[in-house]
Amino acid sequence: MKQEVINILTLSKGRMKSEAERVFKKNKLKIIQKSERSLVGSIKGYPNVRVLYMNSKEIIEALGKGIGDIGISGKDLWKESDPSIQTKISIAKEYSWGKSDLVCAVDNSWLDCVNTLDLEDISYEFYNKKKRLMRVATKFINLSHQWFSSKGITQYELITSAGATEGANQLGISDLCIDLTSTGETLRQNNLKIIDTILKSSACLFYSKKSIKKKGVKKIIKLLSKD
Repeated sequence: MKQEVINILTLSKGRMKSEAERVFKKNKLKIIQKSERSLVGSIKGYPNVRVLYMNSKEIIEALGKGIGDIGISGKDLWKESDPSIQTKISIAKEYSWGKSDLVCAVDNSWLDCVNTLDLEDISYEFYNKKKRLMRVATKFINLSHQWFSSKGITQYELITSAGATEGANQLGISDLCIDLTSTGETLRQNNLKIIDTILKSSACLFYSKKSIKKKGVKKIIKLLSKD
């Protein structure tokens, strides 16, 4: 009887790609590609396993839609995904690499803003004195809404960031930002200070809940869980 194909989704680009490749190599899962630019590969000795190269966000969406069985991506993107996607995926392993924090950062000139209680007061000042909502630049719309709700802050407007979020304040696009940072250096260079950490993220090994009973999936998960 022919075995079902197991689709492993891994990173096609970005700073975590080489680390993901290291995990495969370390656990003797040799990926074979027709060329360096090929987005489909196989694993030597595993005839029923296919490797698909995607970007981080695509991996989460594909796992949630049942296109992939196992995948490596960021915890932040899983948490940001739609609940209909997120609930269909589980974490098998949180790796020790790809670490970053999702933070709320304001301009250093906001001397009286050192925590979220201060930010709530400032949001009302914007509404009462400037007659507008406090503008927040971010790529993480869902996580931002959840965070503001948890802090009881209602007077704000999210501005979807398409580029360098940390520069939106200086450009006058936003009043503060919610963005990922690894070291905080880029925020400091843009005259920003962190007032709260929303999420601590890292690279993770995910699997589709509906795929866990597929023959061979648990074995691959066990191998890739060795960081």
